[in-house]
Amino acid sequence: MSVLLSTFPCVFQASGGRGLIETSSRMGGNFAFGGTLPDGTHSLLTDWHTDTPPIYRYSFGPAVFDPALALFAWEGRPLHDTVYTQGPDALRRWHAAPANTPVEQHNCTAWAGFDHWNTNYYHWVAHTVPALYYFLKHAGQNDVFLLPPLTPWQEQFVTLAGLAPERRLITRHGTRYAFARVVYTDFVRGKTDFTASQTALAAYAALRRAASTTPKRGRYLFLERGEATNRRMPNEAALAEALSTLGFARVRPERLPVTQQIDLFAQADMVVGFLGAGLANVAWCQPGTLVYELVPSHHLNPCFLAMCIQGGLQYWADKVETGVAHEDHYTPANLPLPVGEIVSHAQTLLHFRQKQTG
Repeated sequence: MSVLLSTFPCVFQASGGRGLIETSSRMGGNFAFGGTLPDGTHSLLTDWHTDTPPIYRYSFGPAVFDPALALFAWEGRPLHDTVYTQGPDALRRWHAAPANTPVEQHNCTAWAGFDHWNTNYYHWVAHTVPALYYFLKHAGQNDVFLLPPLTPWQEQFVTLAGLAPERRLITRHGTRYAFARVVYTDFVRGKTDFTASQTALAAYAALRRAASTTPKRGRYLFLERGEATNRRMPNEAALAEALSTLGFARVRPERLPVTQQIDLFAQADMVVGFLGAGLANVAWCQPGTLVYELVPSHHLNPCFLAMCIQGGLQYWADKVETGVAHEDHYTPANLPLPVGEIVSHAQTLLHFRQKQTG
């Protein structure tokens, strides 16, 4: 059965209005060599610019939250625009839940804190981190911040940010949660993914200060995909070995505590990495850092260029032909990496950055 979104209310209808959080300007990237290497190679995405949607907060209630769907309902009906990237099936699943699904009652104001893919590091950094920062700045004393069952690294994040245990409401699949009031911000539904969000920038800077008071610059990092199952590259190890001879440290961020990840990237002068969740660590880089992104041909996504623009970072991107004919974000590459070409570009970009830093 098809679902007509127009038959479901939206957050604006539920709240009867909205409050402006921020606006942002349309901005392009700061490309190394102006976007063209001395050998004539052009970077990807030189014509791309950030989006400029206003970012809002919404307050409505009473409301119910289903953490399995990361979906809010009002007056017994799910709010269709809180269904982030899941499609109409999430609305069907809301109504298909067993009638005896337990509902916890909370007479407080709860703030939306995560999306349905919250264990993805990029989603957490891009959505939860700015939402939490805004909560800590603007929430009432007795308000709570909604969270999933926390992984160890997520626990490290909320502790580092300064979220007290009594202000955390850990939600669990199989239970729904009813609140007197809910505050929903556009951060948790990805509205700032392609903007130069000043709130996100401030949130990242706050965590960088908390994790690393006086980071030294000068590190060159290569992010390995390692155990990542999505978009696996068959000869990544050969590339990593070649880059290490240029002075790039091989890094698997997921093996490090959050404070060490933040501190490491705060020290970076240049970062090389594939499009993937681990590259969200460029959020901790300081202005001027050069990011060289390797973008698979079957998943051209400017989200990390947006993050670089937001943070005042320099950027270069090469498209890596994968031999995958269809667009998706998980299929492994069928073709080997052009190691020699990537290393040559990395060396040219490294010399460019070294001249800047003296």
